[in-house]
Amino acid sequence: MIPRNARTWQRVWLYLLGAGGIWVVGLCAWPYTVDDAYIIARYALRISRGEGYTWNPGQASDGVTGPAWLLPGIIAARLGADPVSAAKLCGLLCTALCVLLCVREQMARQSGRLAALFSVAILICQPSLGGSGSSGLETGAASLLMAWACRAGLQRPRPSFAALGLSAGGLAWLRPELAPTVLLLLIMASARGSWRRALPAWIVAGAATIGVCAFRVSLHGGLLPLAWHAKAGSLPDGLHYSARALPIMTGVLGLLLAAAGARLGGARERARAALLLVHTLSVVLAGGDWMPGFRLFVPLFPQYALLAGVGAQRLWLRRGRAPALLTAASLALACAIPLLDLALRIPEWRAAAASRERVGREIVADLRHKCRRVALVDIGFIGYASELEIVDLGGLTDPGVAAMPGGHLDKQIPVAWLRERAPDALLLHSTTPPMAADDGRLLQLRGYPVEMRVARSAWVAREFRVERSYAYAPGYHYVLLRRVEP
Repeated sequence: MIPRNARTWQRVWLYLLGAGGIWVVGLCAWPYTVDDAYIIARYALRISRGEGYTWNPGQASDGVTGPAWLLPGIIAARLGADPVSAAKLCGLLCTALCVLLCVREQMARQSGRLAALFSVAILICQPSLGGSGSSGLETGAASLLMAWACRAGLQRPRPSFAALGLSAGGLAWLRPELAPTVLLLLIMASARGSWRRALPAWIVAGAATIGVCAFRVSLHGGLLPLAWHAKAGSLPDGLHYSARALPIMTGVLGLLLAAAGARLGGARERARAALLLVHTLSVVLAGGDWMPGFRLFVPLFPQYALLAGVGAQRLWLRRGRAPALLTAASLALACAIPLLDLALRIPEWRAAAASRERVGREIVADLRHKCRRVALVDIGFIGYASELEIVDLGGLTDPGVAAMPGGHLDKQIPVAWLRERAPDALLLHSTTPPMAADDGRLLQLRGYPVEMRVARSAWVAREFRVERSYAYAPGYHYVLLRRVEP
């Protein structure tokens, strides 16, 4: 019989391993901040100053997919702190708490320490989990609320409907693509428990959903966030995104462990497998994502780790050498491929952060010195650091552009509309060094489709001249065009 102190230490070191591993990954990724996090920070900064929910002065718009994630930035700005750093710290803390919640759930089951160890190994090797936690976006908070919702909805002997309703309501204000998964969780919990007891959870979740929809309608007249229209993806995009994400995040054989968990586990494991399948379908239908990493899968990744941990435990405890070897090989690959991904991403994170500090701030200094209103696609850091008026060519913060024909970075913006916005500068990206004529006219640009159309317009050729070009990163250049008298 194991002494009580020894059992306590066995629990504690698993908690420390899980939370500590997430913090190590998050701190490795800390210098890197997703550009969209600066969009949230600019909204938070303007709200804290009493300038309203606006991107530009007098321009109310819903440029934040998860409005609840404005809170860390607003609080930090009111206290005189940096909203970006506050969001990164809060996101990483939420991710670590999510892992602790998962470890606690595994420890509560029979032979739980073994299942918890397997799950922790899968969790801390995943760069998309810890990296997304410190990226500045709401992914960490969504992962924590999703873990809380699953724990409440799948709890034995009966669901905790109060916790389920509150977490479902919070997710409505954070990640809209999680709605189908949360809906399935509510249905399963209600069917297993009592529909009458589940009514408060439905009311809270429904009220939160109606509230966020009303909030968006009041801002831009639509039920969905502007990002849904600005970055609308297609079914092939979603299939391609998932086909890349799942093998890298699971190491392929991790899916075998998850399938073993659903097959050899109980009803809770089968319910968790159903949630994972529904979320995968939701990501495919949503068209995936364009950001580095696979953040759309992150909120449900801890549930995959729990399921795979149970599968590895059940296979490991079976008699015979073959199940043990199969478990070891599957677990090794499920951890090795994400670890390789992590090793490759750390230099990318640090290089991106260095480019932003070295070249990005130089661009901001030039814009603030010479310009008043600039049109560009990469609006996040430039918009936050410069605080200039921004003409958003991607439509993430502009309802007019978001509603225009074309997909992500391919909006068909009429030149007359852009002329009315009267930008005095254009900041365009190019995969090769841009070329200019002796008189400053832009001759060559290999940018996004929307940038190419703008650059080739007669209006730009007549009224804009190249001021300067910047080598931002390998294969990523910027060119600054300023408006001149025609």
